[in-house]
Amino acid sequence: MPYTTKKLVKPILYIILLLCSSSAKAQVSLINSLISKLESYQNFSYRSVNKRRDMGIDTTVAHNHELFLKNADDKQVGYYYSIETDHQNESFHRIDLYNGEGIQVLSIADTTFFLEKSSSAYDQSLIGSLRFVRNFHDKRHFPIKMVEDTIINNITASHIVVNVLDTIEDNEHIYSRREFYINKRTGLPILATIKGRYNYRNMVTTYYDEKRYFDYKFNQTGVNTSRFAVPTRFNPRKENAAQPTLLTSGTAAPDWTLHDVNGNKVSLSEMKGKVVVMDFYFIGCAGCMLSVKPLNAIYEKYKNKDVVIISLSERDKQKAVLAFEKQYTIKYPGCIDAANVVKAYHVTAFPTYYFIDKDGKVASTLVGYDDDFEQNVTAHIEKLLNK
Repeated sequence: MPYTTKKLVKPILYIILLLCSSSAKAQVSLINSLISKLESYQNFSYRSVNKRRDMGIDTTVAHNHELFLKNADDKQVGYYYSIETDHQNESFHRIDLYNGEGIQVLSIADTTFFLEKSSSAYDQSLIGSLRFVRNFHDKRHFPIKMVEDTIINNITASHIVVNVLDTIEDNEHIYSRREFYINKRTGLPILATIKGRYNYRNMVTTYYDEKRYFDYKFNQTGVNTSRFAVPTRFNPRKENAAQPTLLTSGTAAPDWTLHDVNGNKVSLSEMKGKVVVMDFYFIGCAGCMLSVKPLNAIYEKYKNKDVVIISLSERDKQKAVLAFEKQYTIKYPGCIDAANVVKAYHVTAFPTYYFIDKDGKVASTLVGYDDDFEQNVTAHIEKLLNK
C-alpha cells in the first residue's frame, strides 16, 4: 500500500495543477475575448459617462470621448490615443494625447498644453482597464466568472464578475470587485463598475466607479497620426506661472461671514479673542480626509479652551457636507460656499490650514498632510495659547 500511494502522488498533483491552470485560462479568456475584439480594429472610439465616489460622499460625473489608433511600433501601449475628460461638477476639462513618445495634456479652459510623464487616463480607459485585469491575473489568479445575464436599458447583457481582491486586514473587509456588462448582440461592453473598500494610511474607505459606454465607432476614415498632435491654437503652459503666496505672519486676517451646514451664520470677527484653526478642504481630497480623525482629537482636547476649529469648502454642497460630517462623526463645524474666502486667503492647494491668533492676525500656515499632522497642529495651537 505505501508503494502504491507514492506512485499515485505525482500523477494526482499533476492533474490538480493542470486543472487549476486550465481553470485560470478559462477564466481570463472572458477578458481576453473582449480585448481581442477591440484589438481587431485599426482604430476605434466610444463615448462614456463616468460616475465616481471615492473617500467621501460626493459623486463626480465626467463625460469622456476616447479614440485609439493602432500603432504596432509602440511597445508600451500599442496605440496612439486621445482621451477627453470633461468633469461636470467643476471646471475641469482636459484631453490627454499620446503620440507614442509622450503624453501631452491639453487644458481646454486656457488653451495651454503641458507634458506629463504618466497619466491615469489610459489606465481608466476601456482597453486599459481590461488589460489591467488580464495582466494582474497573470500574477495573481483571482476569480473571474460569468454569471446570469441581466437587462440594462432594455439591452440583454452578459455579466462578468472579477474579484481582484477579497481579504481581511486588521479586522476590516478589504476588497475590489470589477464587473463588466456586455451587449449580447454586439459583444461590446455597455457598463463597467468597480466597487471596493480599501485601507489608505489607516483610513478605511469605500470606492465606487461606473462607466456607461455608447456610440462605438470602428475603422473610421481620416483617423491618422495627425489626430494626436497638439492643435496649433494651444500654447505651451508657462512652467513658473505666478501663484499667489499665502498670507504672511502678522497680516490682519480678512474677515468673512458664511453659513455652516445647519444654516447658522458664522463670521471670523465673532471669534476674536480665540485661537482659530481654519481648515480649507474638499470632500475626496486624500490629505483632507486623513486630517479628519486628528482634527476630531484636537477638537476634543481643546473644546473647553479658547480654540475654534472650523472647516471651509468652496465646492461641496450642503447635502454632501451634512452626509460627510455624519459619516465621519465630525465634531467641529463646517462652512460652505467659501470660494471668496479661498480667494482672499490665496489658497491654491488642499488641504491648507491657517492659524489665527487671539488678535485676529495670521500667525502661521500649514499646507498638506503628513504623519505628524496632529503634533504639528497641536504645537501651533499651544504656541498661540501661551502667547
